[in-house]
Amino acid sequence: MTKKNKKWPKYVGEANGRIVWRPRIAAEDRSIVDVDNHGFLKPPIRLGSTKDSEERILSAYLSAKASLTARTGADKNNLRWIVGLYMNSSQYRSLASTTRHRNKSLVSVLEHPIVANGKDITFGDLSITSVTKPMTRRLADKRLENMIKDGYKGTSTINQEMSLLHSTTKWAIEHIDGLGVTDSPFRIKKFKVDENERYVTDEEYNTQHSIAAEQSEYLPFFFELTYLIASRGVETLDLRTSHIDPDPINGGILVTRRKGSKNNFIEWSDRLYKAYQAAVSMLEKHNANGKDVPLIISSTGHKLSMSGLRTALHRLKETMEKKGLENIFWTLHLLKSKGVSDAESDHIAGHKTESMRNKYKTKIERFKAAK
Repeated sequence: MTKKNKKWPKYVGEANGRIVWRPRIAAEDRSIVDVDNHGFLKPPIRLGSTKDSEERILSAYLSAKASLTARTGADKNNLRWIVGLYMNSSQYRSLASTTRHRNKSLVSVLEHPIVANGKDITFGDLSITSVTKPMTRRLADKRLENMIKDGYKGTSTINQEMSLLHSTTKWAIEHIDGLGVTDSPFRIKKFKVDENERYVTDEEYNTQHSIAAEQSEYLPFFFELTYLIASRGVETLDLRTSHIDPDPINGGILVTRRKGSKNNFIEWSDRLYKAYQAAVSMLEKHNANGKDVPLIISSTGHKLSMSGLRTALHRLKETMEKKGLENIFWTLHLLKSKGVSDAESDHIAGHKTESMRNKYKTKIERFKAAK
């Protein structure tokens, strides 16, 4: 809790022996800097300690204020300002939470350094009216070059950055008067993304599953559920006890699919029912069971979050690397592909199009010889 003092500028106060500045951030700038649930800067900027002179604190305050102003951008219709408005719009908030979480990292494109009129600025400082498709093409090519140098493939990330800027501009054209453009300069040809065609073998699955069981209470049955119902990781986390028909003969799991896929009901197999019972056992162990509660919980007894799951998978990956098994490690995306590939029907994941079903079928098909 920040303790206010009238001698300091607004939003400057004392907290645990430190002098900090914790300003309220304008709605359109909250996609650029981190804020708490009330819109205040998080974490606050430390200006000094209570033992520092007033002159030193004020100097640090002015420097911090100038730095924050430069980050958020004061010019209307520059890219940073427009992206901020879009990411605070009702249209953007209606997007899936996973998409919004991913976009937090994609806005780094706004910080890409460029030179304009002999001055060093960032891409986000540009007015939307000064951006052309050739400029966008050069930006995408340069960012891909940088990512490859850093050891990444980069094609998917750069495509997503351009898609975010394109979606932003389309929204802005419809919602901002006097924008100065009628077409998006970010609608350019995307980089070709190599499809991951790796099929996870039963042996590879069992190896990683066994190691996971050594360091996690929930990962083993989480992997089983995700594989057997061919779900995205987040769809498995969405499962609730109210989605379960526990009848061991005619029951199963109602799976709420994301990204436009069709919800469906997966009937019990012996293996799926066993994974479900393991999840229920953990709920009962932590006194967290109920008629409509999350099926997957963490070791704290609360719903397992996506960030918590990522942390657990990162630890698992590190463990496998130490064991020399880094080439065996598989992701949740590959696990879903295995589920689709191994299922009796490729409709199991709720995909509506043949192209999507084919994308997830990674198992080599076997045929008899023609004669």
